[in-house]
Amino acid sequence: YKEALNFYKENLHNSKQAISYLKERGLDEETIERFNIGYSKNEKDSLFKMLKSLDFSIEHIKASGLISFGQRDVYDFFRGRLMFPILDIQARVVAFGGRTMSLSKDIPKYINSPDSIIFKKGELFYGLYMAKNSITQKGSAIVVEGYMDVIACHQYGFSNVVAPLGTALTSGQLRRLKRFCNNVLLVFDGDTAGISATKRAIETCYSEGMNAKILLMPAGEDPDTFIRRHGEDNFKKYMIKTTSPIDFLMKKSGKGRLDAIRYVLQTISLCTDILQQDDLIRELSERARINELTLREELKGIKGKRLKTVGKKDNKILTSEKKDNLYSNIRKEEEILLNIVFSMPDRAGDIINRLNIDIIENPLIKGLFEKIRDAILSSTVVTFEGLLNAFNDQEQRIATRLMLNNEIDNDHIDKTVEDCLRVLKLREIEKEIKAAEDTGNIKLLNDLLKKRMMIKKK
Repeated sequence: YKEALNFYKENLHNSKQAISYLKERGLDEETIERFNIGYSKNEKDSLFKMLKSLDFSIEHIKASGLISFGQRDVYDFFRGRLMFPILDIQARVVAFGGRTMSLSKDIPKYINSPDSIIFKKGELFYGLYMAKNSITQKGSAIVVEGYMDVIACHQYGFSNVVAPLGTALTSGQLRRLKRFCNNVLLVFDGDTAGISATKRAIETCYSEGMNAKILLMPAGEDPDTFIRRHGEDNFKKYMIKTTSPIDFLMKKSGKGRLDAIRYVLQTISLCTDILQQDDLIRELSERARINELTLREELKGIKGKRLKTVGKKDNKILTSEKKDNLYSNIRKEEEILLNIVFSMPDRAGDIINRLNIDIIENPLIKGLFEKIRDAILSSTVVTFEGLLNAFNDQEQRIATRLMLNNEIDNDHIDKTVEDCLRVLKLREIEKEIKAAEDTGNIKLLNDLLKKRMMIKKK
């Protein structure tokens, strides 16, 4: 994917048509370079030939999804398109979005890389790597619908903007976003499709415990066209016209008053955050002029029906999850520390020296850390390849999967390590506290409680 990105960028510099199109869309050279925009030639297999010339195996080229292999011929997946690289939060290229410059209605305007071992479309945002620091600083993210919307917003100073990858907003995407903020502004088109997308997005936000505000664009406008036609100052002014999800759903439910209230309650029932749900009930009570207690009783009934319906589904999910023994009982902090060791082996020594491996319950994960410790003791330089050689087949599968799914934020790596080690230390102390309670050792128990309090304050 790195080589493909370089190839597409070089193509762009050599294509007057593609550069002219981007300039017509109002993008300056700095923005084009910052977002690494490229161009795929309108040729059958130019990328395939380039990858072969670099001695990539056919197996790896097939796995990339960048090339289509038919029964008789081979074609580049992207041809004659502007190329938008999709980055994970570590700035690694994991996929591409391609926009046609053709006016033909028979050709899809946008296509994305197919899902692969390094890319799951429903789990990433376009622009999140560029926006993450701004999102953290502002405490909120603006979610728009398209690549060009993201790029135009960033060019004009709206730096906390991201977009789903040509799909409805998913729980996987929001879980990643939630690492940086808990508030989103949904800026979608004001047409029928945009309204439907907004309704689904509200449901997803509530199911992930996130707060949402709504801003529908005027007819025929999106953030990209609005900024270019009316300027960034007018876009700032327009953004004041946000509305709450409750108000939006009441107005856009397409139902009579009582049915609209029931529809909104259905959406509120998806909330996983009890305090958020409580606030929404109060807001609905004021907005609909219905007694709050009455709404709460109705909500109980809705939840009861849902529990009966979902119960059978959950059992099936749990059964399937039990089959994945590789990840049974792995704790998040253990997974993160392993990710850091595999991505940055030079940090392995510091982590292992500060980690009590005996606290780890999963025998497979414990075995991985023990072999990492042994590798550190027997070698002056620790590498990912060296660690892999020390693992058995099952451990290699875990290590490779963790490495590929690694989403550690390099900008905050020290804090991440400290947080993980603190959680593991607290887990160790909790076990010691329980043992002290069981034996009735009051002095030891008091010492441990003080120790726990000091660690939590750090």
